[in-house]
Amino acid sequence: MASDRAREQLRQERETFEQARTHVARWFALRLCMGYIGIVLMTLVAAVSTYVILHPDRYDATVLGVAGTALLVDIVSLAVSIFRLVLQQGSIAQLKPVTKCAATTRRRNATDLRP
Repeated sequence: MASDRAREQLRQERETFEQARTHVARWFALRLCMGYIGIVLMTLVAAVSTYVILHPDRYDATVLGVAGTALLVDIVSLAVSIFRLVLQQGSIAQLKPVTKCAATTRRRNATDLRP
């Protein structure tokens, strides 16, 4: 009976670990995709804004102001969001074992029995 219980517990712990591993892999793929999209968006905004700023004779003063603001605000906000969501190590989930070590359990039970 104890053997069946131990096998079932090990099966559940393996399943939990596999689910966590899949979850971490999906978050990694999402962060990677967001990083690439952020870099592309940052490049596009910078290119369009720079073009407008470098050709002031073709555009109105309002458009030049908007392009300058877009260049400053969008680049800074995209850089900050890419750093916070993609590159910051604190937001990355770490895989760790979910099984309970038999030796640790035995030691804990033995110390619990001591007066």
